[in-house]
Amino acid sequence: MKQKRIVEKGEKSLAVASYVVTILFIVFCTLPLVWLFLTSIMDNESIESPTPQFIPQVPLSLTVTVDYTGGGNEDMAFYKKDAMEAIWFPWATLIRNNIGEIIVNGTKDGKQLFQAKTTSAQFYVGQMSIVPTRVVNNEMMKLKIPIIDERHLSDFTWFGPAGKSAGTAAADGSDHEAARLYREFFTANKLLEGEVTTIEHSRNPWRLFDSFGSLQYLAFGKAGALGFYRYFLNSAFITFTVIFWQLIFAGIGSYALSQLIRSKRLRFFLLMFFLATIMIPGISTLIPQYVLMQKLHLVDTLWAIILPHFAWGFVIFLFKGFFDQLPKELLQAARIDGASEFRTFTHIVVPMSVPVFTIVGVMTFIPVWNEFLWPYIVTQSPENWTFTVAMNDMQETTNRDTVARPNWISASGVISMIPLVILFMFTQRYVEKGINFTGIKG
Repeated sequence: MKQKRIVEKGEKSLAVASYVVTILFIVFCTLPLVWLFLTSIMDNESIESPTPQFIPQVPLSLTVTVDYTGGGNEDMAFYKKDAMEAIWFPWATLIRNNIGEIIVNGTKDGKQLFQAKTTSAQFYVGQMSIVPTRVVNNEMMKLKIPIIDERHLSDFTWFGPAGKSAGTAAADGSDHEAARLYREFFTANKLLEGEVTTIEHSRNPWRLFDSFGSLQYLAFGKAGALGFYRYFLNSAFITFTVIFWQLIFAGIGSYALSQLIRSKRLRFFLLMFFLATIMIPGISTLIPQYVLMQKLHLVDTLWAIILPHFAWGFVIFLFKGFFDQLPKELLQAARIDGASEFRTFTHIVVPMSVPVFTIVGVMTFIPVWNEFLWPYIVTQSPENWTFTVAMNDMQETTNRDTVARPNWISASGVISMIPLVILFMFTQRYVEKGINFTGIKG
């Protein structure tokens, strides 16, 4: 027999309202994150369009064949200059057409001499250095090729006269507007030594993520061989070093404060001392900290960023509050069995305190990973920048030949958010357990 449950008046309405409010809360919380990701894979024309664009357009890929049959025997440098002119000059004219890549195949007598390729990740990083204006100059590209090579702004593969077979050239049937404009450009500007025979267009979904690749090209020549990953690794090293220190030394110190100091007056004084450090505004300690790092000869090093985070009063307070609730009988039994205080801490206290250790790790990770002001003040060399300092530098348009684009800024924001999302996914249940445990008194 089915049991009947007494339903209070208005219970269903309350349940429906709760679900509606929860769903709306989730939508409004995730909407900025979704928009951040969408703008990271959009082209700038869509982002800055007066009409809002919500669906990214797949970038266009142009494959151009330039035939040199009938020409003289030239060296690789000659063809490389021609290939760069076939890519960079017309792209500057077609910049509003959401081009993701241009591939140029050079052929001669049925053989493929070379293949040159430039993606939007490379082009937009080097645009202000290579083609800052739409002025076309045949001699200018000779001066730009060393810059292209140094910053890896184009890929050039040389096959030579004995290269692979080019196959039969198909009729140029591309009717896309970008292909038409490309042909018109070289009709009006006699730049190439060869003849543009075919232009094929397609859509390449991988070029949607070129804004992420641009971050790597932006860091070439500044952050060393690792490029933009250097900033990421710097932030990771600083953050995990601080977390390790807080968990080990703050945990041991809090255990001593909670379980080993017998004098209530001394325990109260030490606790108030640690709590008092929380009341000091961080901005007021910037100058003394900088002078101290200068005296220690640590300015412009990663350790200058790490050391000020080695003592957080709030972490001591949080650990002590948790350790105060541990069953004293269990600790006393361990001492009776002859266990030292350090062994009691490592074998009994730590396994029972995983939730609070997780909370401290998360609460340490977030502010240290997102910190900007102190790393910005104490570091000057790009190889010592953290992720946040590099993001700020990317937006600076003075003293550089690259203008920051909105999709680059969004892409860097997405990357900086990935560790936080991973951290939340793996620590959520421990954080909830710790919060529930610390909320139980008695």
